[in-house]
Amino acid sequence: MIAGGKNTGIAQGAKIEEPYDSLSFVPTLLALTGNLRDDRTPVPILWEKGFRRFPGRVITELVPGRHDDRRTSATGASPSP
Repeated sequence: MIAGGKNTGIAQGAKIEEPYDSLSFVPTLLALTGNLRDDRTPVPILWEKGFRRFPGRVITELVPGRHDDRRTSATGASPSP
């Protein structure tokens, strides 16, 4: 469960359209903090620390400004090795 509010950037009481499992939790948190290069791959600094592609999907209803035709990315991120 993720609670939204005025200081979180997540709409309070957001309606989740489809079911997700617990594998989506970490990728969603990383997307919300700008630490995913795309839907499942961490930015280079996390890649260098050993993080790799995450199995879960980003919960798109929680990521502000996200559209199905756009991928979540961190500003200035470059491709992973």
